[in-house]
Amino acid sequence: MKRTQRVWLILVALTVTLGMAAWLITSVGDLHDRIAGTSPPLAIGFVVLVTLTASVSALAAVRLLWKLGRDERAAAKAPDDIIVAADVQAEKAEHVVEQVRDEVVQTRLRREMAELRADRQARRFHVVVFGTGSAGKTSLINALLGRTVGRTEATIGTTQGGEAFTYELEDVDGSVFLTDTPGLSEIGDKGAGREAEARDLAARADLLLFVLDHDLIRSEFEPMAALARQGKRSIVALNKKDRLLDTDREAILAKLRERLAGLIAPADVVAVSASPRPMPVRIQAADGSVTTVLEIEPPDIEALRDRIAAVLDREGDSLRAGNLLLRAHLINAEARDQLSKERDVRAQAVIDKFQWMIAGTVFANPIPALELMATGAVQYQMISELAAVYGVDLTSAHVKMIGTQMIQMLLKTGLVEATTSLVAGLFKSSLVGYAAGGAVQAVSMAYLAHVSGHAFADYFRHGQSWGDGGMGAALIRQFDLNRRADFLQEFAQQAVGKLTSKVFKTAEGSKP
Repeated sequence: MKRTQRVWLILVALTVTLGMAAWLITSVGDLHDRIAGTSPPLAIGFVVLVTLTASVSALAAVRLLWKLGRDERAAAKAPDDIIVAADVQAEKAEHVVEQVRDEVVQTRLRREMAELRADRQARRFHVVVFGTGSAGKTSLINALLGRTVGRTEATIGTTQGGEAFTYELEDVDGSVFLTDTPGLSEIGDKGAGREAEARDLAARADLLLFVLDHDLIRSEFEPMAALARQGKRSIVALNKKDRLLDTDREAILAKLRERLAGLIAPADVVAVSASPRPMPVRIQAADGSVTTVLEIEPPDIEALRDRIAAVLDREGDSLRAGNLLLRAHLINAEARDQLSKERDVRAQAVIDKFQWMIAGTVFANPIPALELMATGAVQYQMISELAAVYGVDLTSAHVKMIGTQMIQMLLKTGLVEATTSLVAGLFKSSLVGYAAGGAVQAVSMAYLAHVSGHAFADYFRHGQSWGDGGMGAALIRQFDLNRRADFLQEFAQQAVGKLTSKVFKTAEGSKP
């Protein structure tokens, strides 16, 4: 309800109350005079009774008004659990963002979190206007603002979207910003990109204003339902109501409320006319001639304006807290995804480094190769570095324990013999393979380091869990995955290339 309407209502109520109070006082006075003429003591008792009744009634009225005011304030306050959950989620998101190494991504996510907190502190509400192309989104924004801020052409793809306009709205404690978006279901590659931009802007809204000019179709219902399930508060505006018969308009509104039951409250589905068609008016001149002119009609948006004000006034804190909770969750998910990608890249670099380090060590001393894998510091150092990549703090005893378990599992599953046999077969196709005495063992151990390294990367990535089947199953999965990708043959070829290059460089260096 608008402030001016409330003032008039209070004045009317006060006038009626004063009138009734004057009538009551006059009536009580007349009754007192009659009783006093018959029995003065009875009149005194009457005065006492009336005074007590008035006092009790006044106290009851004050208590009722205080309770109503308290209930209204309580309804406008966000639930404590939402506020706490939003703050906790925001802290989690900020913690993950700080671990992201990509400076561009980290800066962007930091800025988003800072804007979220600033908007909440300053009570800035973002109302995003969403809907199909040419449904009248920009016209509705122009009508709400009372000025033209965007083109309203019939051509699909006119709106670029993303620009926010300050909206002065009575009875709302805070600033309101209206944001236009590109239309849904636009044709072509650019249309798909613009639709994705619209969905992204809608996901960032505190309040979503979905504009239609007809009954819902699939391309409108699906994004609306998805955003509602995310927790987005929405108001649906059936635009261009001036072009509909009253019966047709009411039928469409009833159908919309029925189809959106459980997603959007019936009171949040309203009919508007953002840019009514001009009305033809016949004007008769003094000479009797008649001309017809088109008279511009003002927008009919009061129902929508009042609904936006009511929602923001009563639910503003909840909307801000809910949006912080959702946005912080999305930022946290994006940061975790970015962090996971960065960690995987760093883990691959660690695995590559140590598999070649092990290959070189074993090639230089091929006889005790298996013992080196079981007890050597190289294998344990790879595990330690992989743990550090994924933010896992392990003691040296723990590293040695799981490293030893891995070697035992390699022997138990027969992967050592299988790998050595396969590598030997690959090297038979190359004369260099015969010339390199320790190449088979070197490549075999390096490949096993590669397999075990990826198994450990999965182990740390998933919270120190081997998954279904334990360590043995994890090793088999990595062995099968890398064999299918022909990694072993590629590695052997790389090893042959490295050995050949080293031999030639040594030979050239020994020439006089």
